[in-house]
Amino acid sequence: MGKRLITKRQEQIFRLVHHNFGGLSQVEAAKKLGISPSTISTTLTACKKIMPQMFPILTKLEAKYYRLYTIEGWSVKEIADRLNKSQTTIYEGFQRIKDKGISCLKTKGRLLSYDSSMDADVKQKF
Repeated sequence: MGKRLITKRQEQIFRLVHHNFGGLSQVEAAKKLGISPSTISTTLTACKKIMPQMFPILTKLEAKYYRLYTIEGWSVKEIADRLNKSQTTIYEGFQRIKDKGISCLKTKGRLLSYDSSMDADVKQKF
């Protein structure tokens, strides 16, 4: 077993806020752990120096936009309609993602996926 690059506490904080794991805001993570948001920020800065490949961290909504557009192949209009947002709001979200250094290239074609928020729509049809 190799040596840990980050402490267990750093890993806990990282997992709480990273979009691939917990996806909490820094304020939410701080409340959950009973520490200050500045401690969360300081810890993430330290983690970024050790493992920069795991950054940037997207918000829950940015991660959702990114997944729907780039991975599942939805159009901006479809995302806006599904999430009850304006297309301008979706484009602004993509701009924030791009500003963080993440490419928003669309995949070729659509992927089938299941999102638990679709349950109500599915039940209505049957």
